[in-house]
Amino acid sequence: MVTNSTTDWLTHWFEYPCLDLRSGDDFSACHIRNTTSLPWSRLVDSMHELPDKHQVLQLIGSSESLTEATQFLSQKGYVVERQISSTPEFWQWAEQQQITDSGCQSVPLWRANPRLIEHMDLIEQSTQGRRALDFACGAGRDAVYLAARGWDVTALDIKADALSRCQALADSMNCDIHTIQADMESGEDHLADQTYDLIVVMRYLYRPYLPTLIDHLNAGGALCYSTFMVGCEQFGSPRNPNYLLQPNELAETFPKLTILVNEEHLLADGRPIALFIAQKP
Repeated sequence: MVTNSTTDWLTHWFEYPCLDLRSGDDFSACHIRNTTSLPWSRLVDSMHELPDKHQVLQLIGSSESLTEATQFLSQKGYVVERQISSTPEFWQWAEQQQITDSGCQSVPLWRANPRLIEHMDLIEQSTQGRRALDFACGAGRDAVYLAARGWDVTALDIKADALSRCQALADSMNCDIHTIQADMESGEDHLADQTYDLIVVMRYLYRPYLPTLIDHLNAGGALCYSTFMVGCEQFGSPRNPNYLLQPNELAETFPKLTILVNEEHLLADGRPIALFIAQKP
């Protein structure tokens, strides 16, 4: 039986993103168009695939997964507006409404760093090659974003689980990336003689390695660096001054680079963050 809440959900379908909590096989067999496949079994370890917190979401899944996922997402700061129980009656009705599809066309909800997206055209116009390094990549959203744009991307991080999430995200987008697990604060240069046309560093700072970082940038290549500044300690983490840039510090650290962008911004929570994009002569 299809309830009034279900038909109301269809009426307001395009208002909010929808997570399909069923298995990947079930999603591929039949799903509602414009939904995101994120099985409940993977959700806890795949928060990097979700949009920003406080986003309103819809869920499709079994009764058990709906209850558990709603509780989990609510604890993480999301609002679950609608829950659709995956029953044979619902899928029969959905097919009658001609809103179903098959295959693995999952709609991605994550996005790369907004500052990288904003200036990507400038970066691509300024550089010749398409070999990129995402330094301290974390869960890999920036790395996968670059790969989806046709870049040959290497993602580097100290954490194996971060690289595993990065690879899974790349697989979900049908992208190829290379990964390197390395501690770049160990004093050893794990990149050896590798060079890149773009080096992206987002929300990471280790000052002793900065000069070496430029050694791995090709002539004409670009450095895109964005991380927290002094003043963050007033709002939250990070508070350690070792992880906080001083005003104009990156421009002073890389005097031989041609500056393309040198800006300061405030995040929604008030924390100041720097954006520095510069080209190697």
